[in-house]
Amino acid sequence: MFSMLVFRSLTVRGSRIGIALGAILVGAAVVSALTSLYFDISIKMSEELRAFGANVIVTPRSAGQTGGEGTHGIAAETLRAAIGALPQGKIVGASPFLYGVVRLDVANAVLAGVDFQGLRAISPYWQVEGSWVTADFDDRNVMVGRRIAQTMQMKIGSPVTIINRDRTHQVQVRVKGIVDTGGAEDDQVFVNLPLAQRLLDRPDQADLAMLSVIARGGEADALAADLARRFPDIEVRPIRKVSQADGKILDKIEGLMALVATVVLIITILCVNATLTAMVAARTPQIGLQKAIGAGNGSIVAQFMAETTVICVVAVALGLGVGFALAQVLGQAVFGAWVTFRPVVVPLTFGLSFAAALIAAVLPVRGAVRIVPARVLKGE
Repeated sequence: MFSMLVFRSLTVRGSRIGIALGAILVGAAVVSALTSLYFDISIKMSEELRAFGANVIVTPRSAGQTGGEGTHGIAAETLRAAIGALPQGKIVGASPFLYGVVRLDVANAVLAGVDFQGLRAISPYWQVEGSWVTADFDDRNVMVGRRIAQTMQMKIGSPVTIINRDRTHQVQVRVKGIVDTGGAEDDQVFVNLPLAQRLLDRPDQADLAMLSVIARGGEADALAADLARRFPDIEVRPIRKVSQADGKILDKIEGLMALVATVVLIITILCVNATLTAMVAARTPQIGLQKAIGAGNGSIVAQFMAETTVICVVAVALGLGVGFALAQVLGQAVFGAWVTFRPVVVPLTFGLSFAAALIAAVLPVRGAVRIVPARVLKGE
């Protein structure tokens, strides 16, 4: 009898049930989409924010920290080992830097030895005329800053002679790319690291390294502390401005998503509440008759809860599919990437949607319980 009453209530009043189902479906879809984005937002946003440059710097540990007289630079082997020790999937790019003053054809200039592939990964915002040096072993091509190119009238393909300060090493290279960053790089000449080490007579050395790591503020600190502990010759620290900016942007976006989800759930509650209230009003004679022939308040409450549960389960099942599709649309539109399905979204969406449906049913169920059979039978 109980199952029959629930079935008839759900099928006879199809329009009102459809409104309640649609409201919960929309709420579940939005919650599912935003929850899926929420779990992917840190990774996706961190990847997007890596376009603003490196967020971790590695330098030699100072003499005061090591207790000795300090060393000149960092062993390139140590840098490679430290970079390799980072968790897979966290490192976007990394490049060592070795600086020194050299003589060009007509004036002195700052020489920067780098790994070009890593430099390109950590500096995607650089404007380059010509092209990047694509191979780290290429010692015949260089990249030069915009200002030094203008000062020395360099163009793409121009030959350049680089002479070290002691005039013991000299190489002939060609300009492959002209870099425009608006910073100190515009006054530098970039060559591969081995060539810089030979010209500056500093074999297997680097002054520092810049890393672009996918991590939020606190996670970046933890990664830096772990590397510094494992490699006592180096000091690793996040670039505060970049890390803090990452964290603030992510917090604001996550806060906005939580606000939108909350507003949608409130609207869902109001819509379902109004629908169930109308259903209770329409079913007042039926409820009064049920109570007159012996149905207790518990039976009435159980009937409405069963109906609400069935509506919620169907709506959430449909909403999860719609929500995942919506998450993909938002992921492509905002981040240009697909959103990963995470199983935790299913119970979380169901829990929030079911809680909203139960809250919406509280007042209508209280109204149903308060129906007096005698008044209903009298037609009042």
